[in-house]
Amino acid sequence: ENIVKFLKKFVSGSSKLLIDLTHVFSSSKNMVLSEKGYNSKLDFSPQINLLFIFSEDKKLPLFYRILPGSVRDVSSLKATIKESGIKDIIIIADKGFYSENNIALLEEGKLKYILPLKRNSSLIDYKILKEDKKKDFDGYFKFKDRYIWYYRCGQKLPVLVFLDDELRVKEEKDYLGRIETHPEFGYSPANFKKLEPCFGTISLISNLGEPAPKIYNYFKTRVGVEQAFDAFKNVISADRSYMRNDFSMEGWMFINYLALLYYYKIYKKLLEKKLLSRYSPSDV
Repeated sequence: ENIVKFLKKFVSGSSKLLIDLTHVFSSSKNMVLSEKGYNSKLDFSPQINLLFIFSEDKKLPLFYRILPGSVRDVSSLKATIKESGIKDIIIIADKGFYSENNIALLEEGKLKYILPLKRNSSLIDYKILKEDKKKDFDGYFKFKDRYIWYYRCGQKLPVLVFLDDELRVKEEKDYLGRIETHPEFGYSPANFKKLEPCFGTISLISNLGEPAPKIYNYFKTRVGVEQAFDAFKNVISADRSYMRNDFSMEGWMFINYLALLYYYKIYKKLLEKKLLSRYSPSDV
C-alpha cells in the first residue's frame, strides 16, 4: 500500500503508455509469485513478470506492478490500471499478445490499444505490396529522416500496414546472406520469394481512431521502453532475484525501481548538456 502511494506521486503528464511485461528469474521455493512462465526467449524457468506504465512526454516509468510468472493476460492489465488510478492509458503490447479473445476483452473493458501482428497473420493483406504500386498506398510521412508508407486493410479488424523501404532493403540483404551461410535452417531462394512482400513492414491494429502517423509514433515509443528494460536488467543488474519470499521481493523491486528513476534523470541531464557522446548514465 505504501509503495502504491509513493508511485502515485509520479502519475502526471499528458500521455501514458502501458507497456507489456518483462520478466525476472527467481528460483526461490518460498515465493508464491515465482512460477514457470513464458517469455520471448522461450525460457520457461521460474520467473516473475513486471508490468510498467511509462509517461510518453516525461520519458519516465510512472508505475509498476509485480505479477506471477504465469500471468500474461488482459485481466492483469486492467487490475494494474485500476490500482494506478491513471485514466489516460494506451496499451502497447508485443506480437504474441494478439488474439480474438484478448481483443474482445480489451474492447469490453473500453481500453485503448495498439497491437502489432505477426507477419504471417491472416488479417494482413499483402496484395498491394506484391504489386509494388505506391499509388495504391494511402500516403506516407517522415519519421526520423525516413519515409514511411502506409495503407489500411482487413475485414474482421482494421489493420494499418507500414512500409519502411530502408528497413526492407536491410532485411532482404540479411535474408540473402543467410541463404549462403545457413541454408540448413530453411533459408532458400524459394522462401525468399514468399517472404519478399512482408520485408520492411509493421502491421498494427488499434482502436485509437488517430491518424496513421500518430499511431506509428506511439508504437515506436516502445523502442525507448525496451531500452529501459535493457537498462533495468543490464545496468542495474536486476535480471534475476535472489530474494527468498514475496515480501523481500517487493522491497527488492521497489529499490530497483528507484534506481531506474535515477538512471532516467541522469540520462535526461546528459541529454540536456549534450554530453551523451562522452558519458553514459553508467559512467555517472
